[in-house]
Amino acid sequence: MASPRAKIRKPVIEESWESIRHFVPRYFTCNCDGLCDHPSVISLALVAKLDKIGDLLGRPLTILSGTRCERYNRKFGGKGRSSHVPRDGASYAADISCPDAAFRFAFLTAALPMFNRIGVGKDFIHVDDDPELPPDVIWLYGR
Repeated sequence: MASPRAKIRKPVIEESWESIRHFVPRYFTCNCDGLCDHPSVISLALVAKLDKIGDLLGRPLTILSGTRCERYNRKFGGKGRSSHVPRDGASYAADISCPDAAFRFAFLTAALPMFNRIGVGKDFIHVDDDPELPPDVIWLYGR
């Protein structure tokens, strides 16, 4: 009998950023001010979706957080099992700045067909493609 873990889909993590128009790897590196040695190991599939959303909205997206080391994730208040912390060679989450309600609506309209895990905060939106966490969820922060 196959283990439940065997059914988990793993996104393809490409090594080339050539097709990405609006982002570079450093936008997704850990924000711990160089205290860790994590390179940007963000899922390129996730970045490609964000790139497409930026095109659809006709405006740049501001990345607040991508990959995080475990220490920074704890300091930031992230969950112990965070999609921002690399596992299996990649991290699967990004937090996007959300300046106002109109942007929130436009971003969510574009993101819902592409992402099946979305968290909404007062001034940010979290999206992730984590293959090991429950899909088809939207949650609110700070409630």
